[in-house]
Amino acid sequence: MHRSTLVALLALPLALAGCRSSDDDDDSTSVIEPSPPGPTTAELLDAFYAANGGQDAFPDTRANALEALLYAQDELTAGDRSAARARVDAIFEAMPMSTGVWWQDSGYGGLNIGEPVAYYGLRMLDLILDLPDPGTTGTLQMTAVVAPCASVTRPTLPDHVPETVDLDIAPEILADDARVLRVSTDLFRAWVKAITNGLEVELVVHTMSECTTVDYTDADGVVISYPDAQAMVASVPSSVARSTDFWWVVAPSGVPGDGSGYDRHFITGGMGVTGPGLPLFLSDDGWFVRKPEHLGSGPYSEIELRAYQPQWFQHEFMHHLYRTWPAFGLEDEGHQWFDRSTWPADFVGEWEPDYYNESLTRRLLDATPSLAEGLSALELLDPATLDVDSFAGEYQRLPVENDWHEVPLTISDASLRWTNAAGVSWGLEIRDGGLWTEDDCPYGVSELDVEGAGGAVEALWFGGERYGRTP
Repeated sequence: MHRSTLVALLALPLALAGCRSSDDDDDSTSVIEPSPPGPTTAELLDAFYAANGGQDAFPDTRANALEALLYAQDELTAGDRSAARARVDAIFEAMPMSTGVWWQDSGYGGLNIGEPVAYYGLRMLDLILDLPDPGTTGTLQMTAVVAPCASVTRPTLPDHVPETVDLDIAPEILADDARVLRVSTDLFRAWVKAITNGLEVELVVHTMSECTTVDYTDADGVVISYPDAQAMVASVPSSVARSTDFWWVVAPSGVPGDGSGYDRHFITGGMGVTGPGLPLFLSDDGWFVRKPEHLGSGPYSEIELRAYQPQWFQHEFMHHLYRTWPAFGLEDEGHQWFDRSTWPADFVGEWEPDYYNESLTRRLLDATPSLAEGLSALELLDPATLDVDSFAGEYQRLPVENDWHEVPLTISDASLRWTNAAGVSWGLEIRDGGLWTEDDCPYGVSELDVEGAGGAVEALWFGGERYGRTP
């Protein structure tokens, strides 16, 4: 287990639920289309091998697994599913799933091509090719919010005293129409399309006009360094935000160098939640530009991005799936798949990506609501079009786990009041086109999303959690 995976449950939903900006700003938003043809996979592999001791330096099984992943992905992208299917079948025949052969000769002096090499990506491809090709049945928008600069507070050596420095985003992040971001998500987005029966994941990159801030905590040998994700999401114009199904923030890294020499494990990424339960990938630029100390050394090559990043995106996204469909109990305890004894009795396999595949094929692909429905952003009501009386009523956050999850919303002197069963109360107001908490809210001032249809309020989303209206 890589300790970097521990981050996924650290993001607090209430800290990530923010308001949205108006449309009149100078930020830049672009849909990422395929770039002009770059180096072929063969050319990239030639350069990769040449830079790392030649192909003979890699055991045949490792090179075969890596090349099967890369070339099968190319074939899938080109629409040649039969060729991709044959290639994936061949590698799993030579190296059966969930067997020790995958761990032989692992580790390559500073390289990061996945561990086991290419296994996560190959399992993703295997599932894509097992499912029927539905074509494109709709779209999901994945909005990457990139901060061009940041005021970064980070530890220093030798005594870990904090310093604050102004940093720019690594130029590689936005170069060539954000190729690094596209390459890092290509397989992940194809996998999401497959499991949602044809929803094409459209990558949109929004570059903020202002800098953000990055801060950290340091406890028990772990430094957690995150940007102000709330403000970053809030900077996005409403026209873009309303169409967003998945959020992703990328900011200058709070890790000095690659983190070596600090006797600390740096965590800079994970999975949060924002708005009406939408996934929020948290990351820094360093994650896609250079390998952190615990995963290798030196800059990333495109080969490494294609081999490793699907592993990271899938891991974080599965946290979101498990919390969105909690009835299956697939993550009742954080990262429970690392303990084989906790797996459901009908699951086969041994490792994390096997658990993910079993989760999908045995539970989630037939879930209600469907993955396509549950991953699409809700249609929200415009609070400015509603009168105050529309909101009065009883609300619950399910499952009800404490008195803060049962909420009567009342009206007093034409003002809304949120009062939970614990007796804690604060005001709500409609302003600036949204429904907002007032200054007396213990979580601070933030915007709520209003779910409903035909002008009828069905639920309020507060802090990334749904408070449904009770009959």
